[in-house]
Amino acid sequence: MEFRGSSSHGESESQPGAAAQPDRDDRLRPLAQWSVPALARACAEETSRFLKQNRADERYCLELFRRALVLRDEEAWAALYQQYAPLVLSWVHQHPAATSLVERDGGQSVVNLVFAKFSQALTPTRVEQFDSLAALLKYLKMCVHSVVTDEGRAQQLQQLEQALEALEHEPAVADPAEEVLTQLSAQDLWQAIMEELHSEEERVLIYLAYVQGLKPSEICLRFRHLFPSVNDVYRLKRNMLDRLRRNRRLQALVKGL
Repeated sequence: MEFRGSSSHGESESQPGAAAQPDRDDRLRPLAQWSVPALARACAEETSRFLKQNRADERYCLELFRRALVLRDEEAWAALYQQYAPLVLSWVHQHPAATSLVERDGGQSVVNLVFAKFSQALTPTRVEQFDSLAALLKYLKMCVHSVVTDEGRAQQLQQLEQALEALEHEPAVADPAEEVLTQLSAQDLWQAIMEELHSEEERVLIYLAYVQGLKPSEICLRFRHLFPSVNDVYRLKRNMLDRLRRNRRLQALVKGL
C-alpha cells in the first residue's frame, strides 16, 4: 500500500464544471455508491468542522477509512493520506523528541512511517472497534508518538553501536554485581562490555535494560521479534551478567566508584 496521495478522480468528478463540494443529490445517495473523490471532499469539509470543535457529520470520513483499511482500496488510501498527512506532520513537528528526526527531510519520512504503522496496526477486524473520527485520529496521533519514540531509540542505538566498534577488547577475570551497571555512565558501560556481547540481541537488550531502563516485560512487548517471551529476556540477561562478572575492566570501574 502506498503512503502518498494521488490525484485520480472518479467519473462523475472528472466532468467540467463539477462542484467543489458534494451537492444535495450526492448526500441523498447511499455512501456505498459514492466515488472516492466525492467522499474525500465531504470528509475534508467535515474534518475541518471537527477540528474547529464544531458539529460534524463523520459518516463520510468513517466510510473513507473503511474503504482504505478494510477494503484496502488504494484510491481511498491515497485520499486518506492527502487528507491527513498535513495534520500528522504538524503533530510530528510538535513532538519534543522529534527534533533530530525532522532535520533529515522536514519530517516527511516520519509521516510515511506513521501511516505505514497505522495501516499495519488497524486490521479489518480492529477497524470495527473505532466508531468515531475522534477515535481514529487519536489512534493516528498515538502512532506518531510510537514512531518518533522508536526512531529516536533506533538512532541512539546506532550511535552507540558505532562507538562500540571502535573500542578495544579487554580480557576477562573477576566480579561485580548487577546493580553496579545502573551506576555506570553509558560510555564506561559500553567500553567495559564491548567484547562481551555475542549477538545483536545482546546489544539491544543491554541498551534497553540499562540505558533506557525498560523492564523485561516492556522489552518483550516492544521487541517480540527478538525476545518471544519474558523468560528469553531473563535468560539472555543472566548469561550476559555471568560474563560481565568476569570482566577485568568492569571490575576496575567498580573499584573507582
